[in-house]
This record gives sequence, C-alpha cells and structure tokens, in this order.
Amino acid sequence: MYNQATTAYQKMSQTGVNPRDLEATLLMKAAGKLQNVMDNWDDVSRADLNEQLTYNRRLWTFLLAAISEADNQLPDPIKVNITNLGVFIMNRMLDVMYQPDRQRLASLADFHQPQYRGRAARARLTSCCLDLI
Repeated sequence: MYNQATTAYQKMSQTGVNPRDLEATLLMKAAGKLQNVMDNWDDVSRADLNEQLTYNRRLWTFLLAAISEADNQLPDPIKVNITNLGVFIMNRMLDVMYQPDRQRLASLADFHQPQYRGRAARARLTSCCLDLI
C-alpha cells in the first residue's frame, strides 16, 4: 500500500495535478457518495452501502499510507491529527458496515461534509483523479 501511495503521488506530479487538490476532490466524492446513500436510505441495498463504504475505506487507507511515508514533509503534529482522524473514520465505517443504521451513517456523512468545504474552492475534478481509485 505504501508503494501505491508513492506511485500515485509521483504519477500526479507528472500530470501537473496538485496532490492536495486531488485529495480534496476525492474526499468530496466520498462525501457525496455517503450523502447519496443517506438521501436514499430506504432504497439502498446492503451491497450498495458496502460499496460506498469500501470506496471511502480505500480512500482513507491511501491517505493514511501517504501520511506514513518517510518522505512526507507534513509536520508531525499534522500527521498525527490526520492519522487520528483516519482511525476515527475507519471505526465509524466499520460500525455502519456491521450494524447498518441511518443514524450511524448520518454521523459519518455529517462529519465528512465540513471537512472538505475548505478545499472545495480549489479542487478540480480531472480524469486522472478517477483513475487512481
């Protein structure tokens, strides 16, 4: 997984896409998927719910792997904060997967929304973004 994170960042640097913009775009996409499940809770199958949670889990796994890279230049306190956030989100996703409940998902979906608004103004959805996940 660590090598995949490094490879993805190297690929993005070659395409000229800012890694932070890509992260924001993918996080907003994940938040949108969770919101869509929330909005259509009564019509969403367990398989669809798990698909959306799996997308989110893969994204956070990628982000956590990138944070733990030796050459990651973020300050240690920020790395710790992002890691703690990722662990929190992963635990909430497991809660929803094992005991599907709209309120449990709502807490996860609600948590995601404000996290990405600050980056939303800069984020651009490009075709290379979708190829990474």
